[in-house]
Amino acid sequence: MKDYPSVSYFNKPLGQILVEAGLISMSQIELALKEQKQTNLKIGEILTLHGWIKQETADFFAEEWKALLLEQQKKPLIYYFQKAALLDQKQINELIRLQNLKQKKVRFHNLAVEQKYLKQVTVDFFVTNLFCIDNPNPLTKPYEILRDYAMEKKDFPKSNLYKALLVGVNLAGINLNGSNLKKANLKGANLTKSSLIRANLSLTDLSKSILTEVNLRKSILNQANLREAHLEKTNFQGASLKQADLTKAYLCQADFSAADLREAKLPSEYSYEVYYDENTQLDSDINPQQMGWTKK
Repeated sequence: MKDYPSVSYFNKPLGQILVEAGLISMSQIELALKEQKQTNLKIGEILTLHGWIKQETADFFAEEWKALLLEQQKKPLIYYFQKAALLDQKQINELIRLQNLKQKKVRFHNLAVEQKYLKQVTVDFFVTNLFCIDNPNPLTKPYEILRDYAMEKKDFPKSNLYKALLVGVNLAGINLNGSNLKKANLKGANLTKSSLIRANLSLTDLSKSILTEVNLRKSILNQANLREAHLEKTNFQGASLKQADLTKAYLCQADFSAADLREAKLPSEYSYEVYYDENTQLDSDINPQQMGWTKK
């Protein structure tokens, strides 16, 4: 007897589905969730009014997607792309024409990505969910967090946000202690006064992010991108920042006590206080006193 995924897999919120399919961004769903609190509109209606997706696309995923997942007999991918209003007949005809001109056989969906009619993440979403239903992707934590954060919930310790796309989101005051954010994209995000104690932020993109008064004590930020990040009064005590890029970061009163900054790229000038102590690890050619850092 065939085992099906849990009921929750088939009942994902529309916004979560659209994020997973690469059809809207996390910042767009964040704004839509905020607007939903102030109106009686559905998420799909809000996204459509902003022009981020077509109404046909919203209707497809809201009304037909669940039934299509349960169908035993699947149709060609072209059918689903057209049904979801992601490709129109003119585009399909053009892709078929190009496909026939190729000397080597090229799959239709690969050609659609090549011609930039579809994103690879969108194609992967359809293939995985429609044809690999026994191994569905896990629930997307970023959407759940944004949804609950919009309802004023802020405690999300030990969340799994591996490779999460959170570009430009506002999660000020959030608790992500012990969370996995490895390889996440938080470029331009606002995490002011948040707590990420013992969090894994290795290889995470935090460029141009606002991390004012964020507690990153004993967190791992190895090879993290912190270029041009606002790090005023940020607590890096005991954190590992090996090979992290802090070029042009604003480090006013940032605390690097007992932090590991070996092979890190640091700002060249300091017109403000930066704290360190005898346990701070720096490359042998770097003298914190000459840089103007203040020893605690």
